[in-house]
Amino acid sequence: MKAIKSVDDKSFALYGGVLAAFWTLVLGLFYWILGWIFGAASWWVDMNLGNWTVYSMYTFALVVGRALFAFAGGAIAGWVVALVYNAVAGMMGGIKINLD
Repeated sequence: MKAIKSVDDKSFALYGGVLAAFWTLVLGLFYWILGWIFGAASWWVDMNLGNWTVYSMYTFALVVGRALFAFAGGAIAGWVVALVYNAVAGMMGGIKINLD
């Protein structure tokens, strides 16, 4: 049995940030594409190509911006998780796992 007594704060922060940014970007692009597909079917949307393209590119930029903000939040959350784990593992001796 081996025990994990501490984890690297930076790697947990990076992992949390990348994970949050990835899923925010994936879901944002999914809804952006749904807006392209079903937005044109709405009777109240003026299908002027210039207006629609500006709206769509603005929305895409917001999706990317939200992913960057999600990266920051995920990085902070990952860092806090690592700090809490290290504090608890210091008191309890870590998680014991069996490596074969």
